[in-house]
Amino acid sequence: MYTISKNAQIVIALLKKHNIKHIVISPGATNIPISQGVQDDQFFTCYSIVDERSAIYFAIGLYLKLGVPVATTCTSAQATRNYIPGLTEAFYKHIPILAITASKHPRYTYQEFMQAPDQTSLPQDAVKKSFALPHISDEHDKLHCIRLVNEAMLEITHRNPGPVQLNVPILDKEQINFTCNELPDIPKIERYMAWDNYDNELHLLKDKSIMIVIGEHRPFSKIQKEILEKFTECSNSIIYTNHLSNYYGKYSVSCNLELALMSETVFLEKYKPDILITIGGQTGDYPLFWKLSSGNRSDFEHWRISEDGNVVDTYDKLTKIFESPFENVFYKFNDLIYSNNHSYFDQWKELESSIKFKDELPFSNAYIAHKLHDKIPPNSYLHFSILNCLRVWSYFKIDNSIKCYSNVAAFGIDGCMSVFLGQSVASSELSFLVIGDLSFFYDMNSLGIRHLKNNIRILLINNGGGVEFKLSKMKTDPKDYISASGHYNSAKQWAESNSFKYIKADSKEKFGELQNEFIKNSEQAILFEIFINPENETEAHRMIFEQEANNNILRKTVKNMLGEKSINIIKNIIKQ
Repeated sequence: MYTISKNAQIVIALLKKHNIKHIVISPGATNIPISQGVQDDQFFTCYSIVDERSAIYFAIGLYLKLGVPVATTCTSAQATRNYIPGLTEAFYKHIPILAITASKHPRYTYQEFMQAPDQTSLPQDAVKKSFALPHISDEHDKLHCIRLVNEAMLEITHRNPGPVQLNVPILDKEQINFTCNELPDIPKIERYMAWDNYDNELHLLKDKSIMIVIGEHRPFSKIQKEILEKFTECSNSIIYTNHLSNYYGKYSVSCNLELALMSETVFLEKYKPDILITIGGQTGDYPLFWKLSSGNRSDFEHWRISEDGNVVDTYDKLTKIFESPFENVFYKFNDLIYSNNHSYFDQWKELESSIKFKDELPFSNAYIAHKLHDKIPPNSYLHFSILNCLRVWSYFKIDNSIKCYSNVAAFGIDGCMSVFLGQSVASSELSFLVIGDLSFFYDMNSLGIRHLKNNIRILLINNGGGVEFKLSKMKTDPKDYISASGHYNSAKQWAESNSFKYIKADSKEKFGELQNEFIKNSEQAILFEIFINPENETEAHRMIFEQEANNNILRKTVKNMLGEKSINIIKNIIKQ
């Protein structure tokens, strides 16, 4: 019988999945759920060491003979402190020990509660890293716990081996309740280094639908493109991109708007991959995130390729990490023989080609993007502020030679103009920034940088505050304090005082007159301020989503899966 403690169950289950069999147990009450669970399981070889100071040294001796990772477990209070001498020896000796410490619920720490010191405050040369599990009260806690336990167990042998602490909070009632007949099936995450042989794993790709998602990435080298092209040519795969991917290839698709409209049911039944492979940084793509993170962990596998080797389980479906440059991994992938099937790509390409836009959108950020996206000169640089500017421009294709960037790593509104200006100074090409008023005025001092050149083109969308909140269906009025309306009137004087040429438009007609002046070469840097009514922004989004709801291909797909009644329900929701 096993404990009812969910986080302890996850720890024991993953000890087995990661093949950590040897465990040194020191007596106590708080760690009973761990001790009881492993002592009654024939998988484990258990050792009882009363003194925690001796327990870690004993574990070191076991490793020196066996050559395999060893786990230890102790109770709360001073027990963890007594691990420190042995852990220090293990740290400098590079011994892979998983020190499983048990503690009271975090709410008791620093509250003068019995046996509840801060147990994760170990010296930096005692463990490689400390992991503190949450007490599981909902699905988010469970997913967090699964990821942390996997990460802790991978870390003890990662690169240079060494001890790792895994702290498990235990409630009093969990110390005596052992009514669970079996452990849950907890998914294991595996990591492969560049020098590992993983040919057996690669055969899992054969005859599978594969989605490669490229997040934020600098422009690709010729050899990187060739390796990706070869893989997609010889497999049933697509490369899902957006502007920040800076990748364009025969088998790349971009369906941001279609995914925003598509239901989870349709995605899971028709468009989900068997295997998701991710490279690059964040996508900044909310529709893609919500679709890939929907459903169950068993719906598909996520393979992450990254030189950092970090456990980044963005979509809660991570199974494999390849710690290597992606071109090295795909080079190995390409040594295998695949069937030349492109049915998965054909599905996505049909979806992508179905996108149509009405010409008569209201004067809005979306209207500006619709009119300018195919007029930005080739080989330019294009930056976007978050959120609305990045989202709206993701709906439209741009020339393949244009390189795109946005501050999506930390995903804040500040600094995007400074980043853009740094890139523009180091470039001779025309450099464009699409930025909202709050982001612009937040970073306005950067216009005074003395290194600036005449290749700068700033498109300032001034809709009188953060339009992101005005697009949402909030019950309270966001104007004064949430969307921060009414702070700034115009950038004219500031732009001109910093030697920028200033032009403005508050209508379609005026924009049409000035757009060519904005995109051509000039003796001055140009700031083009667009004054937009936020109600027009809302109406433009409604029109875009409504026309896409009536799109023939997507409608046909949804109708086949959900029926006409559900179609009408969706349309009514969109109209609200």
